[in-house]
Amino acid sequence: MYRKIFIIGAPGSGKSYIARLLELSLNINAHELDHLYWDPNVNRYGIATDDITRSKMLDEIMIEPAWIMEGIYHDWTAPCFEQAEIIIVLKTNVWVRHWRIFKRYFQHQRKSYKGKRETFMDMIRLLIWNHRYEKIQLPLLMTSVEKHMNKVRMFKTSGEAMTAIILPL
Repeated sequence: MYRKIFIIGAPGSGKSYIARLLELSLNINAHELDHLYWDPNVNRYGIATDDITRSKMLDEIMIEPAWIMEGIYHDWTAPCFEQAEIIIVLKTNVWVRHWRIFKRYFQHQRKSYKGKRETFMDMIRLLIWNHRYEKIQLPLLMTSVEKHMNKVRMFKTSGEAMTAIILPL
C-alpha cells in the first residue's frame, strides 16, 4: 500500500477529487498545495504565501508518516517527489477540465461556500492557463520528475488512477 502519494494535473483534472477519495479509502491526510501556495489568511486568490512560511508548512506535511499531496507545483515541491512512493500524473482532456473549472466557479459563488472566492476574471485567466497547460506547464512538470520516472504513473481519467491505486491493496 502506498503511504506517500503525489498527484499532479491541470486545474479541473480531478486531483482534489482523487485526493479526497484516497483520504477516505486509505485513512491518510490529503493536502491541496493551493492551500500552501495561496495565502491562507486571505479569502481570495492572487496573493501568494511568502516562501519561508510556505516551506515551513510543506515541511510539516512531509514529516507525517503518510500523506497525499495534490497540485500543479513542481519547483518548490521537489523534496516531495523524493519521498513520494507514487507520482500520479493526470492527463485529463482539456475540454473536460474547462467544464469542471466553469462548474466549480459557479459552485463557489454560492453564499454557503466557505473557501476562497474566484472572480469572473480569475476563472477566465485559469481557463486560458489551463488551455496552455500541455504545451507549457506539463513539460516543466515532467522535467521536474524526470529522475523519479520509476514512480510516475500517467492516467487519462481519475477513475483509472483510483482503480490502479486501490485495487493492488
